[in-house]
Amino acid sequence: MIETNNTYLDIYDDCWLLPIKVDTLAKLKIRSSTDTESGEVAFSALLEPSSLDPSTLKQFIKETNIIIGRNGLVVYPQSLYLVSKLRGEAKVKDTSSIAKGLLAFTRFLDSTCLEQEDEDGNIIPPEYLSYKSLTKYEEEGAPWRFAEFLLANCNNIEGANGDEAFSLSTARSYMSAVIGFYKWMQKYGYIKNNDRNVVTHYTTGTVHQELNQHDMLAHTKSGSERTYETSNIMRMFPKKENTPAHKKLKPMHPEHKALFNEHVTSLPKSTELIYRLCADAGLRIDEAIHFPAYDIGKADYSDLDSVPIKITRTKGSKPRTVEIPIELYEELEIYKESHARLKNLNRRNELVQSGVILDAIDYLFTSNKGTPYSVNTLETHFSNLRKQIREVDSSWYYRIHDLRSTFATHWLWKESKERDVGYDYLMDELALLMGHENTSTTEKYIKFMNKLDDQINMAKAKNRKINGGWA
Repeated sequence: MIETNNTYLDIYDDCWLLPIKVDTLAKLKIRSSTDTESGEVAFSALLEPSSLDPSTLKQFIKETNIIIGRNGLVVYPQSLYLVSKLRGEAKVKDTSSIAKGLLAFTRFLDSTCLEQEDEDGNIIPPEYLSYKSLTKYEEEGAPWRFAEFLLANCNNIEGANGDEAFSLSTARSYMSAVIGFYKWMQKYGYIKNNDRNVVTHYTTGTVHQELNQHDMLAHTKSGSERTYETSNIMRMFPKKENTPAHKKLKPMHPEHKALFNEHVTSLPKSTELIYRLCADAGLRIDEAIHFPAYDIGKADYSDLDSVPIKITRTKGSKPRTVEIPIELYEELEIYKESHARLKNLNRRNELVQSGVILDAIDYLFTSNKGTPYSVNTLETHFSNLRKQIREVDSSWYYRIHDLRSTFATHWLWKESKERDVGYDYLMDELALLMGHENTSTTEKYIKFMNKLDDQINMAKAKNRKINGGWA
């Protein structure tokens, strides 16, 4: 038996790593014991009785980590995979980075098994994701969802707004560890490997390698190409030499926007209106959460197509005027005077008067706790909305920050057609609406639309040629 030196006073309400020493030639079993009086928990690594006698050679005794769950039990098969990385052809000297990645993945899965409550008391049901959560669509699987979580919590990726602060390199390392974990599970039969249990699809590429002309044996080396495989999941993570900004955009096309408009009404009214401010007026999510109430309902704008509203809570704290479509503006008017909002506003005023809240601005959206909504709550609601729409159209897959690019691209298309002008002509105006300090940021939307038009024109030309016409 190889005992660990790790003793803990209590079982944490979280998953955590337990360092152990293990005989890599033997079968591992983890035992825990709890002191009934003090609550102290001790863990030890054991050899199964049916396995070989412990090795006496030091090179086979190695250190690694295993994962302990919130219930104090060892998490399988993640822990087994960590032990397996100490032996065999793919063995590594240090499993610490792999362990951290699998710990983050295990915590993510664990978080989806808890019922959540948003700021208004609406229950957000748990999804109960596990490592076995795979379907024929890679976007619905646990690995893909974890990748989205990492991207939303990267501190150097535009649009990330989570509470964590992963560096891009850390996020890529964690995701790579999880993909390695799934390859191992497929190899040893822990999960099925078929078209109904897709982890991720792979793309094969080729890199041309120049031969060293000073190598005397260069003439014997025919392999100037190297083939590699890249998973769709890893391609989600930007490389250091950043992908062009316009290629990162994923706005909804008209049919998907119509599905969004149809299903978003099933959400709590405040959440629906926040999303629509992003998708129909181009607000950032934090700007929509802190949308001011003071100008709503002050005048009759029914003869206008859109209503100009000044917002002050912006990126860079530079006030700007946004255009709210009249249909959406009228719904904001109704919501402002609703009984539910006025009740929440009274709670907020109490917090302001007591000094608990120092920000006395009258925001349109206030939770029943008297505080603004959190981004995490809105992310969770959006995840459920996405799941609901995908039951109708499985190709509908967007994230919350795609709402803003949807506004920009739809606005460009509409204004270009109505005014009969090119997208470049509209750049300055769009920059003002989007709150960009300079048009270099706005340019990505122009490039996206120009590229889209080129693709559409090329498709039309091909159709004419097929039908006997000329391009």
